[in-house]
Amino acid sequence: MVLYLFGIVGGGILICIFNLLLCNGTYNYTTLNIIICSFLAVILEIAIDGLIAALIRKILPEKYFDHTVKFHNASKKECKLYEKLGVKVWKDYVLELGQFTDFSKREVANPNSIEYIERFILENNYGAVLHILSCFFGFILIPFFPGRTKLTIILPAAIINFILNLLPFMILRYNTDRLQRIRKVLAAKAARNKDKQE
Repeated sequence: MVLYLFGIVGGGILICIFNLLLCNGTYNYTTLNIIICSFLAVILEIAIDGLIAALIRKILPEKYFDHTVKFHNASKKECKLYEKLGVKVWKDYVLELGQFTDFSKREVANPNSIEYIERFILENNYGAVLHILSCFFGFILIPFFPGRTKLTIILPAAIINFILNLLPFMILRYNTDRLQRIRKVLAAKAARNKDKQE
């Protein structure tokens, strides 16, 4: 969470400083205009992310995201790539959004419940899709801003948004393999227990 918040606030500050130092006077914006536009761009990026999340959750049914959909499973090569990129080192510093969907990985109270793991996988898959879409939808703001602000304010904000969504996407994709393995173990254990009872 610290990394994410630092990225948002720090990104807005850097965009603002860049424009104040290097671009002030190149377009007819006052210092106040530049400050407002810099932080407005960051706020709009966050709003787009939230809108995408709300739409996906409302429009697409859960059956497209559950543990049976192979599309969501990360390959061994993909997981190795994330490990090379240091996912194990920085993953705990990235914002956990499960708290906004009434589901948080930090609340895994019963790791022996197959239903809980399946719900975990469902939320994980939703999150991965939402983050990868947000990576690219952040760039749709560019045509709606005038002149050089497209390049000096909106494009940097979209790039920051891309990075801040790519990091959790990689974490969620990395988690899918482990979650699926846990689910298989629990399913096998449940089947053995059922056989014993019969």
